[in-house]
Amino acid sequence: MNIIMCAILSIYVLWTVQNLPGNEALPIFTPLGFLVSFVTSFCVGEFVGDHVPGLAWGQKLAGALGVKSKVGVHFISVAVLALVMITSISFICTWINNIQVAGWDGTFAAWIMVYPFLLASGYVVELIMLPLAMKMTAAISGFDPSKAPSPES
Repeated sequence: MNIIMCAILSIYVLWTVQNLPGNEALPIFTPLGFLVSFVTSFCVGEFVGDHVPGLAWGQKLAGALGVKSKVGVHFISVAVLALVMITSISFICTWINNIQVAGWDGTFAAWIMVYPFLLASGYVVELIMLPLAMKMTAAISGFDPSKAPSPES
């Protein structure tokens, strides 16, 4: 799932920055630019995904709201997962790439410019792709993440 999300995040952010007035001729959205953006976001995504149980929090929220339908639980748990993952990955990567040049104000402005689209598209992509990614993970590794015990925290 992280591979898919980071590819989409990287493409959208690079495309957006490339198309800002004055940036049209700069080498921003290039294969090397994509690779650097993807590797950075992938590393951040792996760290956050390993240390922040966003999906489990979403499942707990669905349980606390009394949602019983599998589809309803999926929609809620993916919403929390997308909020955690997209917010973390996009903000940390924006900070890494902008803080030295643009300071806090510029970094926040750059992040807020792309964040709404990233959050919305990330939710849709995770909503569709998460079940497929979990099945693929189970088939490849023999570990079924949907059957793993949820963390207590």
